[in-house]
Amino acid sequence: MLLCGLACGCTSMRLERRTISQGSTLTDLQYDQVLNNLAMFACNPNSLAWHIRLNGGVVQLADQGQGFIGANLGGPGSVAPNIGLQANVVHQWNVDPVIEADDLELLQLAYRKAINPADADGSIRREAYDKIAELSAGYHIALTREVAFDMIETMSQSADSKKMAKLERIKAALEKLYTEIEEISETAQSYEDIEESAHAHHHLTKLEFLKEEIIRLTHETGDEAVEPVGAYYHPGRNVGLVDQAQDKIEALVKLVDDDNGLGEPNPFAMPWICGGSKKDVPRCACLVGHYHGCGCDCYVWVKPENAKTFRDFVLIILSLVPQDAQEALQTPSGVGAANSPSF
Repeated sequence: MLLCGLACGCTSMRLERRTISQGSTLTDLQYDQVLNNLAMFACNPNSLAWHIRLNGGVVQLADQGQGFIGANLGGPGSVAPNIGLQANVVHQWNVDPVIEADDLELLQLAYRKAINPADADGSIRREAYDKIAELSAGYHIALTREVAFDMIETMSQSADSKKMAKLERIKAALEKLYTEIEEISETAQSYEDIEESAHAHHHLTKLEFLKEEIIRLTHETGDEAVEPVGAYYHPGRNVGLVDQAQDKIEALVKLVDDDNGLGEPNPFAMPWICGGSKKDVPRCACLVGHYHGCGCDCYVWVKPENAKTFRDFVLIILSLVPQDAQEALQTPSGVGAANSPSF
């Protein structure tokens, strides 16, 4: 009985320690795959990024024991005790590799921007805004004035005279739409206690129409073929999908925007990654990525002063390749089991 009680307590304590130990590896796994991707793109900017989603885990600890005492009653008296103990430990992460072409393209944009933060020719910025236009139309998300006008300014930098005229027409139309939306929003504030009235419903319907026009016009700024907005509108679409699309848009804007919204320079527009051979890696470097392939042996590392930028970049990567929509609405949970010995 004493051994049973002690074993029960030890099992619970060891389960707790092992659960915490496995949970602490989550950050290391996220960091390592991002660092190794950065090393691969430093070696070859035209690489295809890879990523695995961690969507759950299992920690199991099962203790089993048995014992018996045998006595020889037919001859010389003797007692033969026998005790056996067994412990089964399982640590497991459930992973889901990213295989969707659209998500892989977003990852490639992010890693190219990290390796080439200056983006002298503006190609990465244009591709990012082109993806933003696709997400906006595909998930029926109206962009803010600042994002829409930054998109038009970016697309104008490499546009010919015909495209420039089209962008100027779109910008003028968007200016009117945003102004009208602001006027409706200000008017609606004075009717807060009659939201169910026909007047409020009229404002809501008009507001929806104006936002659809914004979606249509901002999509036309991209390089893809224009399709009717109605083809993208799915009233019954999973709310999780729309939220994920919004997060992707915000992540891309953070990556290529000129500032961080506070008037400060965008940290992703300045070099924050170091690269070289193994002998170049400083001893104090704790964030190191490695890639070996195609005759290359590349190392990248992040200095302590750029650790925050790297952390924010990892969060951007996670926003660009979220869990499936069905899983996004649920909370992944681990399974823990502690079975006490049975004698």
